[in-house]
Amino acid sequence: CLCSQLGMCHLLSDGLRLDFLSLPVGSDTTPCCFSYTTRKLPQSHVQEYFYTSSKCSQPAVVFVTRKKREVCANPAARWVKEYVNSLELQ
Repeated sequence: CLCSQLGMCHLLSDGLRLDFLSLPVGSDTTPCCFSYTTRKLPQSHVQEYFYTSSKCSQPAVVFVTRKKREVCANPAARWVKEYVNSLELQ
Protein backbone atom coordinates (compact mmCIF):
# COMPACT_ATOMS: atom_id res chain seq x y z
CA CYS A 1 0.00 0.00 0.00
CA LEU A 2 1.48 3.33 -1.04
CA CYS A 3 0.12 5.04 2.04
CA SER A 4 2.05 2.59 4.22
CA GLN A 5 5.22 4.03 2.76
CA LEU A 6 4.04 7.63 3.06
CA GLY A 7 2.04 7.73 6.25
CA MET A 8 -0.68 5.59 7.72
CA CYS A 9 -3.54 3.36 6.59
CA HIS A 10 -6.32 2.14 8.80
CA LEU A 11 -8.48 -0.83 7.96
CA LEU A 12 -11.70 -0.31 9.84
CA SER A 13 -13.68 -3.24 11.21
CA ASP A 14 -16.50 -2.73 8.71
CA GLY A 15 -14.10 -2.91 5.77
CA LEU A 16 -13.74 0.82 5.19
CA ARG A 17 -10.24 2.00 4.51
CA LEU A 18 -9.00 5.37 5.60
CA ASP A 19 -5.96 6.64 3.75
CA PHE A 20 -4.28 9.66 5.16
CA LEU A 21 -0.87 11.17 5.49
CA SER A 22 0.23 13.25 8.45
CA LEU A 23 2.15 16.33 7.46
CA PRO A 24 5.69 16.88 8.80
CA VAL A 25 6.27 18.15 12.32
CA GLY A 26 6.24 21.93 12.44
CA SER A 27 3.60 22.24 9.77
CA ASP A 28 -0.15 21.94 9.99
CA THR A 29 -0.61 18.59 11.75
CA THR A 30 -4.06 17.64 10.46
CA PRO A 31 -4.06 14.59 8.19
CA CYS A 32 -4.73 14.67 4.47
CA CYS A 33 -7.25 12.24 2.98
CA PHE A 34 -6.59 10.57 -0.35
CA SER A 35 -9.89 8.72 -0.58
CA TYR A 36 -13.36 9.00 0.88
CA THR A 37 -15.51 6.39 2.54
CA THR A 38 -17.91 4.79 0.08
CA ARG A 39 -20.45 4.08 2.82
CA LYS A 40 -22.58 6.36 4.92
CA LEU A 41 -21.57 6.02 8.57
CA PRO A 42 -24.29 5.45 11.17
CA GLN A 43 -24.81 8.93 12.62
CA SER A 44 -24.98 7.51 16.14
CA HIS A 45 -21.36 6.34 15.77
CA VAL A 46 -20.00 9.82 14.99
CA GLN A 47 -18.81 11.91 17.95
CA GLU A 48 -16.95 14.76 16.31
CA TYR A 49 -15.43 15.94 13.07
CA PHE A 50 -12.76 18.19 11.63
CA TYR A 51 -11.82 19.48 8.20
CA THR A 52 -8.49 18.62 6.66
CA SER A 53 -6.01 21.40 6.00
CA SER A 54 -6.31 23.62 2.95
CA LYS A 55 -2.75 22.47 2.22
CA CYS A 56 -4.07 19.00 1.37
CA SER A 57 -4.61 18.18 -2.29
CA GLN A 58 -8.19 17.01 -1.64
CA PRO A 59 -10.68 18.59 0.77
CA ALA A 60 -12.25 16.25 3.31
CA VAL A 61 -14.27 16.02 6.48
CA VAL A 62 -12.82 13.55 8.97
CA PHE A 63 -15.40 12.02 11.27
CA VAL A 64 -14.20 10.62 14.60
CA THR A 65 -16.27 7.69 15.81
CA ARG A 66 -17.09 6.63 19.36
CA LYS A 67 -14.24 4.10 19.06
CA LYS A 68 -11.87 6.96 18.13
CA ARG A 69 -11.54 5.84 14.52
CA GLU A 70 -11.11 8.54 11.90
CA VAL A 71 -13.01 8.24 8.63
CA CYS A 72 -12.51 10.50 5.61
CA ALA A 73 -15.69 11.72 3.95
CA ASN A 74 -16.52 13.87 0.95
CA PRO A 75 -17.50 17.36 2.18
CA ALA A 76 -19.80 17.77 -0.85
CA ALA A 77 -21.91 14.70 0.01
CA ARG A 78 -25.37 15.49 1.36
CA TRP A 79 -25.10 13.10 4.32
CA VAL A 80 -21.74 14.61 5.32
CA LYS A 81 -23.21 18.13 5.31
CA GLU A 82 -26.16 16.92 7.39
CA TYR A 83 -23.86 15.26 9.95
CA VAL A 84 -21.67 18.37 10.21
CA ASN A 85 -24.74 20.59 10.72
CA SER A 86 -26.08 18.21 13.36
CA LEU A 87 -22.77 18.16 15.22
CA GLU A 88 -22.59 21.97 15.12
CA LEU A 89 -26.01 22.18 16.81
CA GLN A 90 -24.94 19.96 19.71
